[in-house]
Amino acid sequence: MVDWSGGARRRGRRADTIWIAHGPITADNPITDSPFSRTEAILLIHSLLVREIGSRHRVLLCFDFAYGYPVDFPAALQAATGRSDRDLPWLTVWQYLSEQIKDDEGARPGARPSNRSNRFEVANRINALLSADSKSIGPFWCAPREGAYSHIPQKQPPEPFRTAQGYLVKGLRLCDERTRSGSPFRLFGTASVGSQSLTGIAGLHQLRYDAKLAAVSVVWPFETGWAAKARLPKHPPRGDLSQHQSSIARRHQGPRPGSRDVGVGA
Repeated sequence: MVDWSGGARRRGRRADTIWIAHGPITADNPITDSPFSRTEAILLIHSLLVREIGSRHRVLLCFDFAYGYPVDFPAALQAATGRSDRDLPWLTVWQYLSEQIKDDEGARPGARPSNRSNRFEVANRINALLSADSKSIGPFWCAPREGAYSHIPQKQPPEPFRTAQGYLVKGLRLCDERTRSGSPFRLFGTASVGSQSLTGIAGLHQLRYDAKLAAVSVVWPFETGWAAKARLPKHPPRGDLSQHQSSIARRHQGPRPGSRDVGVGA
């Protein structure tokens, strides 16, 4: 299981930082690690997955951020960026964020990761693409400083947010409404989850399509369907899942009862 952070400083082993708990289903207690940056966290998770794959173990990886956005946000982003509407909506968002989000800004080559990202700049860019005019800006909102970003309002936009492409985007996903979670569009402030999702989805895309992991990974429910007996790869693989109704499922040696508790979580 991975407790993610979208923070901008190198910090670990305290509240509001990255924590990773991992181990076999038979362990009384998991092993815990707290990398000081997202880059180091992804490298650690990658090494754990490669090790488990080498042992032909099935792995469930779970992160505590949203893997997607409310209905019609992907379609609006597809239209705004000129991407084909034949592409899977969730994958359009993942690909876009993996291309746009940059971590460790200001870090010199060979130096420790700085953990500073351009997440606010990316959100500002998306809002500029989706907003019809300066009086109706969204759907991302709340920056560290008012006026720091011309297309990020401090207050939540009216819902549903009408994009320049004519789509209506709600502030919450269905699972957010049912669990009373925060909006994945809120970037800053108490209980905000937007920065975690922007940086986290970029990291997930890196893991899902890594050369050593791609053939044995699937994302639940996007690539498996909702059923408990999900469609998993026939070849010995691995898998990931999320608390927020999205995940990557990695499996090895076929289904096993209690697989939701096996291996590495994210």
